[in-house]
Amino acid sequence: MGMRPPTTAPGQHLGFHDRLQALRQDSSSGSSIFSGSPTPPLPAIAENWEVHSAHSVFSDSASSCGSDTFTDMNSPLPPFDSLDNFARSAPELHEVKQLQMDPLEGFAKDPYDEEIATTREIFAPTSALSRSSSYPDPTSAFLSPSGSGGSPYDFNVPPFSEYTTRESRRGLLDHFCNVLSHLIVFKEESGNPFRQMVLPMAQKSPPLLNAIYAISSAHLEHRGLHVEERALDLHSKALSGLQNLIAHKDEGNRDEVLAVIILMLYYEVVRSGSSTVLNSHLRGALSIMRERRGKRSPTSAFLERAFRYFDVASALSFGSSPMSGTILAPTAQDFNIMPDRSAMAAVDTLFGLVADLWPLIHRLASLVDVKRNLEKQELASPGHEKANNMRSDFETNTSSIELALHQWIPKIPAVVVATENPADDSRLQSILNNAEAHRQAAFVFLYRNLLSQPRSSPKVQTSAKQALQTCLRVVIFSGPMAALVWPLFTAACEAIEDTDRNVARTVFRHLETRQGMNNIVTAWEVCEEIWRRSDAGQGDVEWRDVAQELGREVIFG
Repeated sequence: MGMRPPTTAPGQHLGFHDRLQALRQDSSSGSSIFSGSPTPPLPAIAENWEVHSAHSVFSDSASSCGSDTFTDMNSPLPPFDSLDNFARSAPELHEVKQLQMDPLEGFAKDPYDEEIATTREIFAPTSALSRSSSYPDPTSAFLSPSGSGGSPYDFNVPPFSEYTTRESRRGLLDHFCNVLSHLIVFKEESGNPFRQMVLPMAQKSPPLLNAIYAISSAHLEHRGLHVEERALDLHSKALSGLQNLIAHKDEGNRDEVLAVIILMLYYEVVRSGSSTVLNSHLRGALSIMRERRGKRSPTSAFLERAFRYFDVASALSFGSSPMSGTILAPTAQDFNIMPDRSAMAAVDTLFGLVADLWPLIHRLASLVDVKRNLEKQELASPGHEKANNMRSDFETNTSSIELALHQWIPKIPAVVVATENPADDSRLQSILNNAEAHRQAAFVFLYRNLLSQPRSSPKVQTSAKQALQTCLRVVIFSGPMAALVWPLFTAACEAIEDTDRNVARTVFRHLETRQGMNNIVTAWEVCEEIWRRSDAGQGDVEWRDVAQELGREVIFG
């Protein structure tokens, strides 16, 4: 987006403790953009970071808390070693600051922002190509890299000529490498795994190459650009090749099969495709993973982690349990730690800062089927011992998840070293807010979907407002917007006040502009219809019912 919050005042140095405290600050106090002040809702990271250990970052909090609960959002966070026994309470609804009708008032806008329609015209091809100045221009996908300034008669080998001789397909590969692969990861300091691991494999795999062509073509088509080969035709070729791979699979080509399936999952996100197709791909991936006998390579580990993300995201999309019965918490090997122990070392390529929150969200999604079975049992045998035991187990699980969500904070590396790159400052702030948005959305899911609290419930509204505000901060800090659809949509569906809905519209608009994927458009359309029906007095409408009546399927990813 290019919108940068003001820099920290000279001499002011904010460590991780200050930034995380500000991340969860009570927005009813202090200046912020929401009160018309140009001061951002989070403090900008200082030009030179303090050096802390994971414990020392929070070492001052134990003495200042003085009780077993946080009394407000300004309370300092607990040290890691006391986190397990430390419960944090959420703020009351009246303590969450009300936003202005224009949530970005007070922030300078890039010239491209003036071109973005404030209505649903954003979905027209001309406006769909608006973009963030900090990310690649999608219209440059077919442009060759600039030369070294030599003679115009010098012979240069076209990029990606080792993959294909067709110019249009080289353009699709260029789009995948220079646009798409940036949009679906949180960091690239140690390289982009889609370019480092998936692309080289595609050189000897026509099905994988066709999958890359298909997802690139679908992304360009959604942005309104003409592509020589239709995404649907390329997708059909990739599926045909995948079927052949599965029919002749062996231990040697399992990574190839899994890579094709993962790209097909991304294709369904870009196209906002079918739940039936997506679930079929997930079952195929799970079968491949279970049959693996050899040692997992780095490529295998990456692809399996991508599956675990889609497994939970799809369950949240379709109101079902994840296909994998359990999900492993991330280990040290799952993080590619930077040699210089950068603060970005804590950021996971696919999950950002929610890698260790994902098992909790997995448990939330798994309880949907548990609740469904419980309600059937209570309806069939009210007061029966089996129904009572199921109810007790369900309440125990939901209570433990609620407590765990209150206690969760993003993991911080043992050592945080100085950085002098302002872009990384804003980027990390954006990722921090993305993580907090997931936590708040998990509360909304817990209260609404599992505990069946009404939309007007203070607990639902408090978490929804905070989730929307943190989503807005992701936009303000102009960092990665990967995986933002679920927390945004989950909170936006519960928005009652016009100010909250305008925040959601603002984030949807910038998210669609940045990412350019049809699932964002679908989610936005469903939200607008939910708000219309709610205002018409139709009560607490369920978003899946609305989506079905509209002939849409909301796919998170």
